[in-house]
Amino acid sequence: MHEQQALPTPVFILGTQRSGTTLLTRILSAHPAIYIQNEIGLPSVFGRDLDKEGIIQAIADCVERDEGVPIRKLLADNPGMIWGLKDPQLTEHIDELRPFLQDTRFLVIVRDGRGVTNSYMENKWGLGTNVYTGAQRWKREVEQQEAFMKEAPERFLYLRYEDLVDDTQETVRKVCEHLGVDFDPGILDYHKKKSYYQVKRENVHTHRKPDKTLTEKWKRKLSRFQVGVIEAVAGDTLERHGYPLQSEPVTLNRWQIAYYRIHQKIIGEIQLQYRWRKSMIEAKKKKARRDAGGNGGADA
Repeated sequence: MHEQQALPTPVFILGTQRSGTTLLTRILSAHPAIYIQNEIGLPSVFGRDLDKEGIIQAIADCVERDEGVPIRKLLADNPGMIWGLKDPQLTEHIDELRPFLQDTRFLVIVRDGRGVTNSYMENKWGLGTNVYTGAQRWKREVEQQEAFMKEAPERFLYLRYEDLVDDTQETVRKVCEHLGVDFDPGILDYHKKKSYYQVKRENVHTHRKPDKTLTEKWKRKLSRFQVGVIEAVAGDTLERHGYPLQSEPVTLNRWQIAYYRIHQKIIGEIQLQYRWRKSMIEAKKKKARRDAGGNGGADA
């Protein structure tokens, strides 16, 4: 059995779902010296008691097997190329990521929790079916990321989604500097370049130029009461990240809280089951295309 080639340590992008991680991945992967994988099946990497090198090899295996991208050959043919992984669920595996604090670079992107919560509800993924549970999820995950960054601040670059959209060039310059690569102006034309992952309803905006109206969409979609609930749950975290509170304080009674929790439990499970079935169908279609000599899921 041939020994697997040693691989450079990957870059990791952390952020909650709907925080701009896919947009950041799309932009960075337009750089000729960067390849960022847009999510993999994390259960096949983490939870297997692998050491650091084992995790790196398992990530490469997933990219090659499930995505059809010959990452080992790509890195061998392009010395100095940076590769990495973006997956919102990486926050659930911070313990396994700690060994990487010594020699890898992390990017953490945060988005206004009111915008994230609104997106949770609109996308119906079971993540946050209402403003109360959505705000709880956002606050919990962002605070986990905050604590992780404090363990080795020099290894992290903190970004805000709003800054990435409002001033893409300056924000991406900072990212390139953090990653140790030269800024390439062509990276700003990412939306004109072919993507290696399929256009879906959830990521359609990452295939277009940055739309600044999206950063404040929640202001048009959420009622004042809903904004108040989110701020009551996560106001301290919002303010810590530079997001001023905009509503009157809301105090929920126990019946309202019970309703939100029951709503999350029932509706969330229904949404998760629907999403799971849909992902299984998409995975089978992708495998069929690959087996037939397709391109591993890239856009046609």
